Amino acid sequence: MTFEPEQLDRSTQDLAAKLKELRKKAGLSGDRLAARCNISQSKVSRIENAKVRPSLVDIEQILKALDATPEVVAEVSGLARIANTEWRNLRELRRKGLGTRQAELKALESSCTHMRYFLLSMITGLLATPEYARASLANSPVDTSKAVAGKLERQAILYPGALYFVMLET
Repeated sequence: MTFEPEQLDRSTQDLAAKLKELRKKAGLSGDRLAARCNISQSKVSRIENAKVRPSLVDIEQILKALDATPEVVAEVSGLARIANTEWRNLRELRRKGLGTRQAELKALESSCTHMRYFLLSMITGLLATPEYARASLANSPVDTSKAVAGKLERQAILYPGALYFVMLET
């Protein structure tokens, strides 16, 4: 999936509006949806008002709680992918934790049928050895053990054989 810059500008707002519309269509209050998803009502509100960008795990929980049709799941997942490809600032990564980001990437990778990486100076987490994963995060001021474990856990997608990978080197 290729994203145009104008898509990235509105993606979080579009996602928020769609989730709010789906909740209302399902006849659920924010409290009730939050209870079904095992998240706080304030988080549901922040997601629906585009104050917080939901993770792919959050999206999965919400869509499951709303009993969304496969068509709706595909549409909202597409919006979520666009929103989650936006640049993340370092402060947000520190607050949420690098391990959480690895879980988000794992969900994204496992739901994709086609991925393209362009990493000018690093090896993708899918190909990193444990030593490389640790070294790539060595200068982080926060605990990176969960992030390293998450990077290595993501590699499980390489082994079932159901997916096809092509890695290019320049």
